[in-house]
Amino acid sequence: MKDLKDLILKESQEIARNMDLEIFDVSIKKIRKKVKLEIIIDKEDGYVGIDDCERFSRTIESYLDEKDLIDTSYDLIVSSPGLDRPLRSLKDFIRFKGKLVKVILKERVQNRTAIKGYIEDINDKTIYIKEKDGGKIIEFPYDIVLKANLEIDL
Repeated sequence: MKDLKDLILKESQEIARNMDLEIFDVSIKKIRKKVKLEIIIDKEDGYVGIDDCERFSRTIESYLDEKDLIDTSYDLIVSSPGLDRPLRSLKDFIRFKGKLVKVILKERVQNRTAIKGYIEDINDKTIYIKEKDGGKIIEFPYDIVLKANLEIDL
């Protein structure tokens, strides 16, 4: 299954690049006798539309059918990371500067392990979050981030 995932990931990245998209994640799960293939696509500006998903889906599906890579019936799901997408790298924090995030830390900073606020700045490997309530700036090193997600800003 890992070889299949690697092959699909490689081809998906090529197709995505030609469409000005990126691959956020690929997962393959076997459920009973059927395979569920989920490919999450992304865009530099972070806004993937239905048209992007449809266009990518048609192209990757043609490739999969032509190469007959999956020897059983399968469900193909193409989607975006969503409005509450995870931030998985320092690059993501830089990319979404100014956006509302929720960050869970591995250790306490200012007596907290959860911070909700706006990405104020990123300097070297230090992140500065301006709290949503109160506006206080909390600073912490990126390497203590356990989990981070964009939040929907209402």
